Amino acid sequence: MQELQRVADGRAPFLPDYPPWNRLTAPSVSDLLDAATMISLTRGDDAGAGLGIVISGALAVERELSDGRRILCALFHEGDLVDLRRTERARQGDLIALKESEFLALDESRAEICTSEHADVARAFIVQLGDHLARMRDHATDLAFKTPFESLASVLFEFRRWPGADSGNPGGSTVRIPIPRGDVADYIGVKPETVSRAIRRLERERLIGIPEQDQVFLADIPSMRRLANGGRPRQSTRRS
Repeated sequence: MQELQRVADGRAPFLPDYPPWNRLTAPSVSDLLDAATMISLTRGDDAGAGLGIVISGALAVERELSDGRRILCALFHEGDLVDLRRTERARQGDLIALKESEFLALDESRAEICTSEHADVARAFIVQLGDHLARMRDHATDLAFKTPFESLASVLFEFRRWPGADSGNPGGSTVRIPIPRGDVADYIGVKPETVSRAIRRLERERLIGIPEQDQVFLADIPSMRRLANGGRPRQSTRRS
C-alpha cells in the first residue's frame, strides 16, 4: 500500500468511458469507485496493486529471467481490468507502466463485496477476464509457433484493436504503436534489432509503411493477415 500512497494523485476516481464500464448502473459505479484509488504512473513505475482498471496509457506484467533477460508476459490498455490475484506461482512478475499512465487501483476485499452485491459489476469483471484470457491464448500461440515476422504482424493487429490505435485510410490502415519498439520485442520474445530488421523487410516488400516513428501503415491488409496467421514459416531466430 505504500507504493499507492507514493503515486496517488488525489483526484476523484472515475471509470473509463468504454464497455462494460460505461454500462454499469449508478449504484454500481458508486460502490466500485468507493473501493478505488486513482494513481498516476510514469514509465517503469510499479503500480503496486494486483487489481485495478487502466484509465489511460499502457501497463504490462514484467519478469526478469535468471540470465537477465526481460520479458513482458501481458499487456493492458485503456479500459482493461487487471486482475493478478488468482495465481499459484510464487512470483509472476511486477505490474509496471510502459508510458505515462493512469491506473484505478481497487481494494481487493471491497471489490469482492462489490461484485457480490452488484450483478452488473460481476458480469463486467467476467467479460474483461474472458477477453484477456483470449488475448493471452493468442499470444501464447505466437510465442510457441510463429516466426518473428509472423509474431510482429500479429502484434500489429493486436495493437490495431487498442482504443484509439487505428485510423482508416484508403486502401489500408494506420496503426499507432502504443509502446516503444524495445517493449514490443520483449513482448514477442525477440531482440529489438530483430523487430527493426523485420520492419525494414516488410517495408521493402511494401506490406507496411512507417509514416511516423510510432505508426505503421498496413499497406496490404490481406497479406499482413496471412502473415499474422502463419504465412511465413521460416526457421525462428528468437533471441538470436
